[in-house]
Amino acid sequence: MRWTFRISFLLLLGWAIFMVSPFVALYDLSKAVQARDVTRIAERVNFNALRVSLARQILGEYLKTQDISERDRQLAAQAGAAALNPVLEGLLTPQALIDLLEDGQLQQIQQEATAGPAIRFDPGSLQQAWRSFILSESQGFRAITIPLTPDEPRDRQFRVTLRLSGTTWRLTGIDLPSSLQKELTKRAAIASK
Repeated sequence: MRWTFRISFLLLLGWAIFMVSPFVALYDLSKAVQARDVTRIAERVNFNALRVSLARQILGEYLKTQDISERDRQLAAQAGAAALNPVLEGLLTPQALIDLLEDGQLQQIQQEATAGPAIRFDPGSLQQAWRSFILSESQGFRAITIPLTPDEPRDRQFRVTLRLSGTTWRLTGIDLPSSLQKELTKRAAIASK
């Protein structure tokens, strides 16, 4: 009976550590952003997966405005990925990521319409940490999406996706607010001409 309690306690403790670990990784990433530590940010970010995430959002926003069939939409998405490379290259640097995560906007885009809420993960604020935990969405055991601005409406929220890679949680996606998606879509359309 005593072994059953010990094993149960150890399993529960392991599960609790696993559930908290992405939030600890996100806190570490936020500290690296505050310190502008490019090396630590590069360790915590999967830039290839982040490229796919941003391309999907920008293309999705662009294709919403087009009146095309589903088959043509798929072809356009494949062709559009190549046109997005110049825009994505500017977004997928550690410095651009610092700009985005520091104040919720890209310094390259200085328009008022793209200004979002400041992105911060402050576990010192127990209420915000709890709301982020409750509103986070687990995608199996290896991925989780966490709202960084849980008090904002969904269309103004930044949401980050972390994926477990070995024993490290890495940033693999950022869901941008709709205003920032629209601005990046405009920039992609201009760059492709």
